[in-house]
Amino acid sequence: MSLLKKKYKGFNETFKLCAFSLSFAFLYPNRKTALKRCITITAIVTFCGGQLFWFITYTFKCLYTLDVYNFSRNMTLAVVLILFFIKTYYVIYATSKFAPLLDKISEDLLEANNLEEEFQTLYDEHIKIAKVGEISWLLIPTIMSALFPIYAGALMSIESIQTDDYQRRMVHDMELLFVEDIQSEAPFFHCMFAYNCVQCVVLVPNYCGFDGSFCIATTHLRLKLKLLALKVNNAFQNSKSRKELRMRMNDAIREHQDALNFYVELQNVYGPWLFAVFLLTSFMISFNLYQIYLLQRIDPKYTSFGVVGVLHIYLPCHYASELTKTSQETPLDLYVVPWEKWADNEVTQLLIFMMARAQKEMIVTGMDLVVFNMELFKSILQTSFSFFNLITA
Repeated sequence: MSLLKKKYKGFNETFKLCAFSLSFAFLYPNRKTALKRCITITAIVTFCGGQLFWFITYTFKCLYTLDVYNFSRNMTLAVVLILFFIKTYYVIYATSKFAPLLDKISEDLLEANNLEEEFQTLYDEHIKIAKVGEISWLLIPTIMSALFPIYAGALMSIESIQTDDYQRRMVHDMELLFVEDIQSEAPFFHCMFAYNCVQCVVLVPNYCGFDGSFCIATTHLRLKLKLLALKVNNAFQNSKSRKELRMRMNDAIREHQDALNFYVELQNVYGPWLFAVFLLTSFMISFNLYQIYLLQRIDPKYTSFGVVGVLHIYLPCHYASELTKTSQETPLDLYVVPWEKWADNEVTQLLIFMMARAQKEMIVTGMDLVVFNMELFKSILQTSFSFFNLITA
């Protein structure tokens, strides 16, 4: 089959948005360019160093002067920045682990071109599920980053129509140390506004790519488990002889071992990132609630940021929970195959061993310290609300 006629292609062509975001953020796991990517990212961070300096100094000033509202605003953005730095340098460091994971997904996708239609139907279903996560992680950071400059620009445009003496608003309003007197004057203000917009662009692909790849990887593992059950079922259903049955079961066992190895690789790659998300997201949600409490009204910009914080923890919890659910279904899927049609003790024992191994749930954790599932999502919301009650008491 020629390359042009293939229905299924590799990771880069199947999930183009995720691959592009990883490349744009210098996170695509190319082993040969790891050092260059690290240097490039460091250069970009250095370029944004002025804004980081002003952000940090203003945050400490708010803390020193007990300006709790502006401190909470800054801490909301600080969570995003901390996650950006952790994720960026971690993914570059983990290139040797991340690359084989994407290579395996590509290998499995290409192999699907040689499978029967019923197997390809499973591929189609799970690719659609993975693309929902991919698109979600494209839209959420893009809309959120665009909201800041658009909101500031829209307010200034409306006020400029109503009066000549309108307030000039920055992408993120704060006092700039040493330049407070000129920060609202042209051309400094316009240069700073453009400078801030560049930083919004830098942040977006970082969140679109790696976060989206987690949804893709977990869904791909779910696919491998469903394919395993279907192959075992077909082995008992369609085999013409004991020899063929045993050969098919041996292939299924190799598929099972491959799925288990993929699970270990997935956990090793995403575990540290998930732990960082767990630690920081609840603080971001809490500080957003606190801002609403202080204002006694809903600020569209930071309220949207709070919603994004909830989605940031919801999506990993949802996809991890679905993976665990699928792994729980696997022993039952294996049991309901027509194994009673064959009075072959050797094959039956193989099936029993597979069922026994499949009973161990595939639980996604953050560095083996926190289990990602929907219970964790509810727990984080409860913890965030408790923290909110504590800081407002």
